[in-house]
Amino acid sequence: MQLAARVEKLTPPTTAEVCAASGLAVVGLLSDERAQPEGPWADAIEQWQGGGRIRKLVRRGRASAWERAQEPDGFTATVGGAEVRAYVPSPMDQVPEAVAKLQIKSTPLDEPNPVTETVGAGGEVLVFITPEVEMSWGKAAAQSAHALQLWWRQQDMPERQRWFESGQPVRVVHAEASLWEAELHAQATDGGRHAVVVRDGGFTEIPAGTLTAIARLA
Repeated sequence: MQLAARVEKLTPPTTAEVCAASGLAVVGLLSDERAQPEGPWADAIEQWQGGGRIRKLVRRGRASAWERAQEPDGFTATVGGAEVRAYVPSPMDQVPEAVAKLQIKSTPLDEPNPVTETVGAGGEVLVFITPEVEMSWGKAAAQSAHALQLWWRQQDMPERQRWFESGQPVRVVHAEASLWEAELHAQATDGGRHAVVVRDGGFTEIPAGTLTAIARLA
């Protein structure tokens, strides 16, 4: 799946905003009526999710290139100053031209400040990013999107509806080591019933199997 983040020179978004918007863009696309059975996107999405591989590639667009990138089928989400569009999955050689022309590596965004503790608002999904490996903001955004997608998939319809009606609140937290270890321990002792852990596929930047993100309801 291709994703594109809007990164203007004078008003760039924060890394945390891009990460959160990436997750909401993916969930928004999967929730769209066109993605449902018999919808025009259903086959492409089913093929992409088959086998448990949900690879994502985050690109950067600005100005007229960003506007052109709104034309191919997809869903755009906004969080704070960030806009991210998720596109209907396709093989790499079939990526729409307006998307394929967008840069994959681009100007760095802010360096998030790691935190040692966090308290989320009720009903908010917290996505924790590992401090154990270095990732570009695009990689972190892809991992955040993986985490929110996996969390959303394990919810039943009433829980999804409650989250939707509350405004789909999500917050991305770049964790310090102590917080990351605490979240891993809580997830392990809870049996994984209320949180999801992402292990990277190893296609870019970091080794396969690396624990990159955790998502849970606050």
